[in-house]
Amino acid sequence: MFSSASHAHTRRSGVGSVQWMKSRAAIAAIGLIPATVILASACSSGAGLGNKAGLADQSVVLRMADLNAGTNLHGTPEIQYFVQRVSDLSRGQMSVKVVYSVGGLAMNAEQQVVKAVAAGSFDLGFAGTSVFDTLGIPSFQALGAPMLIDNYPLENAVIRSSLPAKMMAGLAKLDVTGLAVLGDEMRRPVGVRQPILSLADWRGITFGTYQSKTEEAAVRALGAKPGPGFATARDQALARGALQGFDLNLVYYHQLAKESVAPYITANVNLWPRTVALFANPGRLARLSASQRRLVTQAAADAAVHSTGLFQDEDPVVRDICQSGGRFADASAADLQALRQSFAPVYANLEADPQTKAMIGQITAMKRSTPAGPALTIPAGCTGHAPGQAASGSTTTAKLNGTYRWTMTARDGTTTTPDVNSEMAYPSIFTATLQDGRWTMRHSGAETMTDNPGDSYSVQGDRIRFHWASGFLTFTYSVDAKGNLHLKAVPPVHPDDAFVFTTHPWTKIG
Repeated sequence: MFSSASHAHTRRSGVGSVQWMKSRAAIAAIGLIPATVILASACSSGAGLGNKAGLADQSVVLRMADLNAGTNLHGTPEIQYFVQRVSDLSRGQMSVKVVYSVGGLAMNAEQQVVKAVAAGSFDLGFAGTSVFDTLGIPSFQALGAPMLIDNYPLENAVIRSSLPAKMMAGLAKLDVTGLAVLGDEMRRPVGVRQPILSLADWRGITFGTYQSKTEEAAVRALGAKPGPGFATARDQALARGALQGFDLNLVYYHQLAKESVAPYITANVNLWPRTVALFANPGRLARLSASQRRLVTQAAADAAVHSTGLFQDEDPVVRDICQSGGRFADASAADLQALRQSFAPVYANLEADPQTKAMIGQITAMKRSTPAGPALTIPAGCTGHAPGQAASGSTTTAKLNGTYRWTMTARDGTTTTPDVNSEMAYPSIFTATLQDGRWTMRHSGAETMTDNPGDSYSVQGDRIRFHWASGFLTFTYSVDAKGNLHLKAVPPVHPDDAFVFTTHPWTKIG
């Protein structure tokens, strides 16, 4: 059975999972139970965490909305630490249950998370601070002022300062309560066909960012056009050749395997950090006892401090990126000066708000007194032209056009772990059609037939990526002499999907 119920993910990727089992769809439906049901049993008595032994009679479960497709919060270690800290401080009597892919990996997924928490559908949530100016809250804009916070020591100093508390006060207008602002990685310009260094490189290109008025204004100030910079929309735009660049942090870039699609990274231009706001539904907090609220607040404060030590040394991932075909370049001193001068109208607009102006002034003062830390160490041979990049960019998808079919048998089912496709009806026949970057799939078994509408697919080198509304799956592929397609999963891929997509060759039938 087709659904998009669960997801496998390592680092804020758009990785999704097509699901084939009734039981997994049912589990996903259970995940839609409102948080009010969970907290009603846990908190209606007003019990705190403190009986004589320091433990509560009932445990408390807080549901957190996560826009990322994934498990275990690998993509956001700062949030992962918060979740663990809640459990540790409460001695296991409080826990955070994370619900993934809220917002369906749409470009407005962050806004959807904020609204879902405000509505009480979730107890907790988090989103990049840059998104709040699209929701009418300007108090975080100083964090995204272009090339202001451009190194980790400065970001750490800001996170540990009095500024986050002032910024979070604005969240009350959205009916959520700010708990902490957490540090995350710097985001650099990534180029598809060439490094993006000078103003001439920016002019006329379409450059993808997350949704943010401040970041979009910065892109326009450099003469570029803002484009989609998140998950499925970004990947579809790249597949169409509609993006010439986007901003991304290095670890996420590498885990998304963007080296083959956009291999050029500007090493010494940190546009802005990816700072994250952690927030809660105020009504849910009110239902907790005073000691429980203090515990959640303490866990959030601890996570903020912890986050400042997570992203100091990027040299290991730089080496990994180089080995995978990525290439680094530095903007010249003149280029850097020209970029900063071009941002003057962006700063003028930001500083029209007195609070933002004061915050920019405070960060600027911190910058003067905070050593920037070392620059990236770029290995020898990791500059210049990217190896193996096709002359016209992304490999054409047309060479895989056709209809393919394969059959899963009961014997195939015995070769997997017991949890994989335990309810699949055999034989199950799969028919996939690939046509000029669009794909669909039909599945028939036990006298039933279902269709997966699919979405787009992109091809780069020996990799093919299948996209749909809730994520994507990536495989390496080869084509034999008969035109049949052989796939091998590129982790992370859900075991169900690896089983269905890779057990048999896709036999070309048309």
